[in-house]
Formats: sequence, C-alpha cells, structure tokens
Amino acid sequence: MITRRDDVNPASVTNLRARRAGPQFSVCVRGDPAGRWTVLEVEGEMDLQAFPLVPDLVDKAAPRMVFDLSRVSSMNAAGLGALVEAQRRAREAGGYVRLVAPSPSARRVLRIRACERYFLIFDTVCEAVSAPIGADPLPAH
Repeated sequence: MITRRDDVNPASVTNLRARRAGPQFSVCVRGDPAGRWTVLEVEGEMDLQAFPLVPDLVDKAAPRMVFDLSRVSSMNAAGLGALVEAQRRAREAGGYVRLVAPSPSARRVLRIRACERYFLIFDTVCEAVSAPIGADPLPAH
C-alpha cells in the first residue's frame, strides 16, 4: 500500500493511497525548525507505484525540499525519475532539492545513473538544511 503521512498539516497534502502487494511506501512531510525547508522522509520502495505521489507532494511543498532516503528499501529508475521531477519543479519555483543519507539501494541507482552530481547529498537533515544555498548544483542542460 502506498500512503502519505503529513505531520505538519493534514489538510496541506492530498492523501493518496493505492493498493499493491509487497512493502509500503510512505512519505512523512514536515518543516525544518527555521521554516525554510520541507523535509520529506521517504520509507519503503521508491518505484513506479510511488512516482505519482512525489509530484503531488512537491506541488504542495516549499520550493526547498530535503528528501531523507535513509529508509528506502529499494529504488529503481522510476523512483529516481520522481526525484529528478521534484528537482525540476523545485528549480522552476526558484528552489532546490537535497538528498539525505541515501540507503545502499538508492545510492546505487544514483551512482549508476550518474545523478549524484545533480543533487547535493548530506549525511543528516540538519546538515542539509544548514548548508549554504549557493552550494547547490546547477541543473543540467
């Protein structure tokens, strides 16, 4: 089952659910203490079933987003596509996407697709929200 948990404001993001066999995919949305970033804590399989959920969250979030990928059990090209789409939408809104602690599965996909250079990757959420804005890589042309 795909679920979305919103710990900040239950009305701020549409609750999307889809039935499927296998592990869950969930995203917990919260703000950083300074209120400058939206933190999306991702858990489970980031695959084709999860892809439609991420853009909806991105449209409702601030243009500065941090994806905590430490609890992603597996990620494929569709999951990566969701992150790339989030980056594209954030850039259009004048923002950024940063990644935190990608699980081994997520890091492998990022490395294979040579996407590590398009995202800043941090060890902790605190580091991600504290790093200077100008450090973010420019979008690929």
